[in-house]
Amino acid sequence: MSWRRWVGGLAVSALLSPSPGWAAEDDATKEDGPSLTGGFDREKGFHLQSTDGNYLLSLGLQAGYKIEPVFLNGEAESRTAFSFLRPILKGNLYRPWIRFWTSLEMAAFPIYVLDSYVDVQPIDALGLRAGQQYTPLSRHESWGPQQILFPEFAPIANYFWTGRDKGLTVFGTLEHLEYYAGIYSGSPLRTVTSEPGRYQLNARLTWFPMGKPGYGELPYIMSGDTEPPLNVSFTVQGAGGKVEQIQENFNPEAGIFRIERQGVRRFATGGADVFVQARRFSFFGEAYLRRTEPPGGVARFTSFGAWVQADYVFYKKVLDAGVRLSYLDASWDLDDDLLYVAEAQLAWFVDAPYLALKLRYQVAHQETPDPAAATGIVLAKDPGTTNLITLQVNLAF
Repeated sequence: MSWRRWVGGLAVSALLSPSPGWAAEDDATKEDGPSLTGGFDREKGFHLQSTDGNYLLSLGLQAGYKIEPVFLNGEAESRTAFSFLRPILKGNLYRPWIRFWTSLEMAAFPIYVLDSYVDVQPIDALGLRAGQQYTPLSRHESWGPQQILFPEFAPIANYFWTGRDKGLTVFGTLEHLEYYAGIYSGSPLRTVTSEPGRYQLNARLTWFPMGKPGYGELPYIMSGDTEPPLNVSFTVQGAGGKVEQIQENFNPEAGIFRIERQGVRRFATGGADVFVQARRFSFFGEAYLRRTEPPGGVARFTSFGAWVQADYVFYKKVLDAGVRLSYLDASWDLDDDLLYVAEAQLAWFVDAPYLALKLRYQVAHQETPDPAAATGIVLAKDPGTTNLITLQVNLAF
């Protein structure tokens, strides 16, 4: 080896070698900084977390795989393979009370952002949520798919719910109260921008005089080695606003949904619920009243709807039988617009809430109003009698 190559190699080695000061700093960082732990547990799912708990990243999934023959007036209808299919990225940053959540909906095409928000909640009594989120009208709709009893949410709750929107929510839990109040953009879910001059307001207050209720609609199944005591809770809630009414049409050539704006819809909604948990038995129901002013100067109308469900866990904390009844009068001013729905279900909670198998039968009858008189009124189902049988596997972590 020539002396030039030897000197050059020595110089490169010197440049690449850290100084004693840098090495000491790296060692100090390793000693002072928190290390990472990871794996799977029932609370965090698959995750990476700093040992001090200030940083957490979790991967999750909510999925409903179903076989569901549907018949409308005796004729077979098209059906889908998924009730929901939602990958989730969640965790906390800097402190455990600064939380984030982002989820996608992949059950329909195209894939879109379902929720993406940040929670700042230093104390249970006061928190702030910012981003795209589920609006708080309806305690039932605010739970995850793994927390509800039936394969999907009640059709009446879906009809009156104000959906997901972009905005701010103030929320908190006290000893016997839980509250939510928010202001949102009143813009379509799949749009990334907010429409000017649109808004909706939401508020919900739940009172639990006997202590905080158990887990979702499955309090007995999720009570571990104990049995939940008798518990009764009540909710009053309301919403109103000026929102953009839209229709989504699929463009097969471009492979995208085209959003067609149909004008401004004004509305005001009030509602209440009651939830009774009596160990193996539970009862839950909601009622709504809404006044709507459709776009285009169409006459205002008033809608009323209610639904109730009851279930009994008849074998250990695994097998459950339930029924659900729903009623909707889309407009008090119309004849022949009523909707009746009856459902019965057997459910096997293999490992709740992570894995469950549900077998449900539903019969629904939607009356057919005069099309001319029903201008601006949206029905919850297609007119006629619908029968369906659902066999669904729920997966969530």
